[in-house]
Amino acid sequence: MSELFSNTIFRLIPVVRSGDLDACERVVVQQIRDLPRSPFHISIDVTISNDPADAARHFDRFFKREAHRFEIAAAYTEMNGFDINPNRWYCDLFAYASNGGHDDYEWLCDYQSELFEDYTIRGLEELQAVYARDLLEENSFGDASYMSSLLVVIKFQQFMKKAAAKMAELSFPLLVTAHDFDFIAEVGPKA
Repeated sequence: MSELFSNTIFRLIPVVRSGDLDACERVVVQQIRDLPRSPFHISIDVTISNDPADAARHFDRFFKREAHRFEIAAAYTEMNGFDINPNRWYCDLFAYASNGGHDDYEWLCDYQSELFEDYTIRGLEELQAVYARDLLEENSFGDASYMSSLLVVIKFQQFMKKAAAKMAELSFPLLVTAHDFDFIAEVGPKA
């Protein structure tokens, strides 16, 4: 793990918890721009192209199904381990009978929901191709690859924030990140 990556996450945890995902993106994009040019710089230009309304319908189906089984207090979605699985990027969905908060995320391992169809993330294929080239081992791209991964997580969080605003069944916090990231945003039900 790169020192730049660790320090950036440490610095941005209060920002992501406050919900200012745009500020998180600005910081990470600038740090990537400040690095020597690399194939990972494409992360700045790619965008998730899924329709947030489509994602909202997918999540609403999940919430509706699980609400018949138990009262949902919190939900969680995470992208797959995209840096080591470049062929297909997607997110899984989980629901919980209680909300364990942000002090310790161990509770996220103990979900009460049943398996549900994952949701494919589109629009980042150019970056997926970079990850597929197995450049992570090249030391010259270390910081760029780590920071690119953090930017992907932030872009996913921003997308889910837009989708959450369209979810009819969301009446509880939805936590959003990627696999193996404790950099977690909370998006709430629509106002």
